[in-house]
Amino acid sequence: MSLAPGRLISWSLSAILIGWVVIYNAMRVAGGTPAGVALTSFIIGAIAGLVVLGIGIWVRGRLIASGRIHPVDAEAEIPGPASMSPAQASLLGITWIAVAAAAVVQVVEAVLLFMDWRGTPADTRATAELIMAVWFIFAGLWMGWEANNLRDMDAGGLDSVALGALLSTVLAGVAVSRDFTVAMSFVTVVVAGVTAVLAYYGVHRLTRDRGTPWMAITAGVIVLASLIIPIATA
Repeated sequence: MSLAPGRLISWSLSAILIGWVVIYNAMRVAGGTPAGVALTSFIIGAIAGLVVLGIGIWVRGRLIASGRIHPVDAEAEIPGPASMSPAQASLLGITWIAVAAAAVVQVVEAVLLFMDWRGTPADTRATAELIMAVWFIFAGLWMGWEANNLRDMDAGGLDSVALGALLSTVLAGVAVSRDFTVAMSFVTVVVAGVTAVLAYYGVHRLTRDRGTPWMAITAGVIVLASLIIPIATA
């Protein structure tokens, strides 16, 4: 049974994120500097993550073909407001607040990163800090728009919000390890991380509402790693 394109893309991006976090922090523990290992760890981590994902998908296919496991239902559409159960609607009522909070936090993070970058001497400015600022302002404005949609019970973009919040969590963790606006970056890790877990759980409840919410659990592991590893490697 082949994976739906949306699920394959989501799994692939998650594998890249996980691979990057693992390799980046392994190289930091080995003594590498944040700037020195940033690009190398991303390349190695992305390749390793995709290889592991590919092996996992192959094993899953073999197990399904042998009848030892049964595939989950094909990806379901996120229901509209009229089709939601009271429990699903209540969950969205919590989720939109978390997404709105993540939007505000990321905009603040973007402003502080840009100010810190501008205040650094030109010959020592880190391009990575500017790139992070651009991402956070984009993500903050986008999530603010999605929060308004969620408040109106339009959850069509919730899976994208989950992935975006997870990426913001990882980037904020890297910002901590590179001493970019450390206090605010920790706040961003926590708020964006909680949002990612809640959004992935919301997608699970809206589309399947049974079984184990593996993406939410995986997101939780990445959030914890983004909090703990920068402290351990400081």
